[in-house]
Formats: sequence, structure tokens, C-alpha cells
Amino acid sequence: MLFSAPAFLWGLLAVLIPVAIHLFNFRRYRRVYFSNVDRLEALRSESRRQSDVRRWLVLAARVLAIAFLVLAFAQPFIPSAGGAMRSGATVVSVYVDNTFSMESAGTGGSRLDAARDKAREVAAAYSASDRFQLLSADLGGEQMRWLSRDEFLAAVDALQPSSASPLLSEVASRQAGFMAQSGAANRHAFIVSDFQRAGVDLDRMPSDSLSLFTLVPLGGTGADNLYIDTMRLDAPAYFVGGSVSVEATLRNSGNADVDRVPIRLYVGGRERAVATVDLPSGSTAKVPLRFTIDAPGWADAYVEITDYPVTFDDRYWFTLHAGDRIAMLELDGKGPNASLRRLFAADSAVEFTASPQASFEGTLSDYDFIVLNEPQAIASGLAQQLHEWTMAGGSLLVLPPDESLPDGIGDLLSMLGAPSFDRWVKRPVRANAVDASSSLYRGVFGGTTDEMELPSVQGHYTLGAGVLQSIISLSDGGCLLGSAPCGQGRLYLLTAPLRAEWCDFASQALFVPTLYNMALYSRPLPTPAYTLGASEPIVLGGSYDPSARPPELTDGERFSVIPDLRRAGGRQLLVPHGDLPHDGIYTLADEHLAFNYDRRESQMDFMTPAEVADAVTALDGYSVVKAVEKPLTDELRQRSAGRRLWRLCIILALVALGAEIALIKMKK
Repeated sequence: MLFSAPAFLWGLLAVLIPVAIHLFNFRRYRRVYFSNVDRLEALRSESRRQSDVRRWLVLAARVLAIAFLVLAFAQPFIPSAGGAMRSGATVVSVYVDNTFSMESAGTGGSRLDAARDKAREVAAAYSASDRFQLLSADLGGEQMRWLSRDEFLAAVDALQPSSASPLLSEVASRQAGFMAQSGAANRHAFIVSDFQRAGVDLDRMPSDSLSLFTLVPLGGTGADNLYIDTMRLDAPAYFVGGSVSVEATLRNSGNADVDRVPIRLYVGGRERAVATVDLPSGSTAKVPLRFTIDAPGWADAYVEITDYPVTFDDRYWFTLHAGDRIAMLELDGKGPNASLRRLFAADSAVEFTASPQASFEGTLSDYDFIVLNEPQAIASGLAQQLHEWTMAGGSLLVLPPDESLPDGIGDLLSMLGAPSFDRWVKRPVRANAVDASSSLYRGVFGGTTDEMELPSVQGHYTLGAGVLQSIISLSDGGCLLGSAPCGQGRLYLLTAPLRAEWCDFASQALFVPTLYNMALYSRPLPTPAYTLGASEPIVLGGSYDPSARPPELTDGERFSVIPDLRRAGGRQLLVPHGDLPHDGIYTLADEHLAFNYDRRESQMDFMTPAEVADAVTALDGYSVVKAVEKPLTDELRQRSAGRRLWRLCIILALVALGAEIALIKMKK
């Protein structure tokens, strides 16, 4: 037990006054003469022992009355479990969870309203001279400042729901770091949240011996929620007349089955497809929706369902760009390849060009896919151009000549980091395996490839050491077709000439999807959608002059911002900083970007206060408020200043005085 005003304890010396009075009886006696002793006989009937006991009890009552009165002025208190307040400044950091899950209804309003009330109760428990910080899910730089109590309360009133969804460990780290910068002796942090499981990582919470963290779980209750979790586009390229499959993943996180849920696809503001799906409780379903691109350029689209009461995740935005036809170039060393011409010359998605290697005078950057068909000697200049073009995102297919290799081809493959052709093997060999997991065959095979007719060769090259993914393997352990990433592009190697006398690959059914998908996948597709709040840089398709006025990132209506654009490795990057206010389609010059809310908030599963308390048992400096329905002000004042006992001392002093009066009246 400690005292707020210990100087008053000197008043305990006043207990000597009644002690002195009782030890020294200052009453003066006078002699009285009796003629009769009957009265003396009556006085002897009273026990001397009872008189002494009563006298000592009166003395004890008087001493206790004085002692408790002095203790009341000294203001005794029992320190809290977290320790007594240190001398010095006090800072208070309060995190109010304003994520979408906090909009769910609770007792007397939304949980966000309850969180605002708890933040006000925290502020009322501290002095107006203390400094306060209000932190929300945005974790914005403008929140990293200290406020007066009045400014803090005004900020609490202005708090609105946010699309951000930070982890609790990130929140606590921000609080601990900011309070440490203040240098204050007393650092108190509060986290007021519904403790949604998807965002809780209590095992990673920071430990700070100088900071006290108080967790205030609001006891969220689960709500039925049907939402669009993810979306995937299945198309090798986007062009006018091409078909695109949109696969939306729906999830039912509620406790009730849902039948015949309609899901709609809108492209360019028009409804293009609709489907229905049954979703049992706790299940997911992949719903395919298909449409045909009917206009070039950017297409802004979304899939949508209708679900209440949680609505922020009922729409999933995405974009795609329908460009020109795939530009393909065949560089011939010994003449054009008839099989390639038959496959691509009349195709509506591919613009096919064949040119002799020796007379080619064009620009490689005008093409998406280049076939180096049985090349002649490769000059160092052409090798350097092919290397830069491939590393920048092009797709290169090398078809070797028979028996003898041209000069420079080894240097080209070495520059691309691929294995070189080693030696020519002239003997019949049949292919025995196809890598069906390769991106070239996505959606091609409906089952196994065990009974598929595979190509055979009459002669082929072995490959030297290097990294190469075998797509079609030979029975002698060699590779007929392999692939290797090269920067942003890709290299394909065929180890046999694509001529009938050496290889029957062009006559096999496998030839068409293999070569066709090489061409279609040669143009990198833009990412259809991004997540709001993510910190990973976004690779842009356009190129922006850093010396010119930077373009604005805007939603086309009420929001625009100058984004953080950077260049890295020849690519233009947009670095997000969490400054986009809502989901939807944003434009940057002539580029369209789709952003969606983080689906982490869609799982309506929450920790109870007891579960939170159990989870932080092993953490130093953490405590949990379990009875959140009671006001926090008194509990926090008691926790910060300890349990004050002066009221109890006054009550005991009055009890002692009452006992003294009762003993005196009993004597009379």
C-alpha cells in the first residue's frame, strides 16, 4: 500500500492524546461521608474486570478513529498490477478499428459506434494535459501526431469506415514505435476492435517493457455473408472477336444454405452474361461466365451479386485490353516454313510476317513473337538485338538447322542464359512425355496424355548444361521442346528441324495448340485487378516521361491524385500508398486499373474476449478488458492510479466513533 500524501502520516502522533488521558486519570476526587454502607455494597456488585475491559475498548475505538481519519488525509492506495504511474508525461495511443466488419450491427448500434464510445471513455480516464493519438485502419501519416484531449474527441467523432484491413501486429508496432519517439515516462496503448480472426495475429504482437497495451474486444457476432472471393480470366490473348471466360469464385461464409444465387457480368456498362448457383453453408463455387470482345481498347467490367447486410464485397471489378492482332515474325535462314505459314497466315488473331534473315530491315520491337527458323550465321548485332527484345518481354522460338549449327547461335543462347545445342544425334527417337502442366496447354487436355500420339524424330541435337523446362521429352532422356524464362520474355527451343524428313511434329495434333499458344501468350496480359491497400508495386504497360508533368490517377468523377511513378529494370512502376478511397476503375493517362476491397474483411468470424485473454497470457505488458459493457473510465483510472482507499478510511473512522459512543452509553 502506498500514499499519495504521506506527510499527513505525522498526524498519527495524535493517537497519543487519548492514550495519555486513559493512562492518567486527571479527575479530582472529593471525600463524601456516609452514615450507611448499603450503597457501597451495591457498587461492589459491579465487576472490576468488566470495567477495565470497557475502558480499554473505548481507548481502542478512539485511537482507531483518529488513525483512520489521518490515513484518509494521506490518501492510501494499492498499486495496479501494471505498476504505479511513473513521474513524468503520459501519452495515450488509441486504435479504433473502423474496417468494414465494424459496420455490422451490435447492441445499441453498429460496432463502430461502440468503438467510438470506448475511445471517449479512454480519453475521460486521463488528464486534459496528457497527449493522445487516434489511429485507425488507414494507418495514415496524418495520424502520426499528438492531439489534445479535445482534438482527440473531435477526431473520434469524425471517424468513418475504411476499406483498409491491417493486421493487429502492424497496428501495435505503429503504436509502440510512435510512443517510443515521444520519450514519455507513461505510455498507454489501447486497441478497440471486434478482433476478426482473419486480421488477428496476436502471436506476432510487439513486446515493449515501457508500454502497456490494453485490448478491448467488442465481442463481434458472426453474420451470414455471401461474397465474390476471387476472379480469374481464362484467355491467352484479348482481341476483337475473341472469347473470354470469366471464372468468379463465390463463397458462403454464413450458417444457412443459399439456393439459386444470380451472378451477373457487366462489360462496358452492359450486362453480358448471367448464371445462377447453389451454395451450401460454408462452401465455395466457381462460376464460369463467357463473353465475346466486340470493341478494341480497354473494357471496364465487373461481376456482381446481391447480398445483405454485408455489401462491400458483392462486386468484383476488372479490366482487360483488346489490342491489335498478335504480331509474328518468321526469320528464315533456309527459306520459309510451310507448316508455320499454313497455321498462321490466315488466322484472325495473328498478323503473320515471313522475311529472309539476310534481308530483314525492320524493327524487332514491332513484333510480339519471333521464330528464328534454321538461321544462318548470327551476327553479334542481331544477337544483341534479339537478347534485348526477349529480355524486354518478347517470345523467341529457335528452330535449328540439320547436322551443322551456324556461327553465333551459341553466343545468342548463352546471352539468354539458356543451354546451347551440343551435338547432332542422327537416329530415330520417339517422344514419350508431354508436360501437361505447362502454360502452353492450359485448358487443352481434358484428361491424361498417356494415349496421345506423340511426335518422333530422325535426328536431333543434345543440349548442354543450363536451366530449361522440358515440355516434350524424348525416350532417350533428351528434350524435343523446352522453355526458359528470359527477363520479362521467354525462349523456346526445338532440338530438331521442323521439317518432315527430320521431325513429324508438324503433322501431329499437338502441333497446333503448342505453336498457337506460343504466339497468343507472347503478348503479356495486364493484370485484371488489384487489391486496395496492397503495397506491392504495380507494373504499368505505358511509359511516362519523368521530365513531363506526371499523369493523374483518377476515378473519372470525384477523386484524383498524382501517383508515385518509378522506373526499375526498364519497367514503369506505380507504387501504391493506400490513398485510393474506394473500389472501382481508375485511369492513368490511357491505362485502366481495377481495384477491389480486401476480402479479408468478408469472413465474419470473431474472437471472444475470453479467447483474446487466453491468447495474450504469455505476452508481457498486455491486458484484456473482458466486461466491455461496463464504462472503461473507472477501471482505467483504477488501473493507472491503483485502488484508492481514502473513502474506506473515512467509513472506518465513523465506525470507530460510533463504537465509542455505544460503549459510553452502555456504561451509563
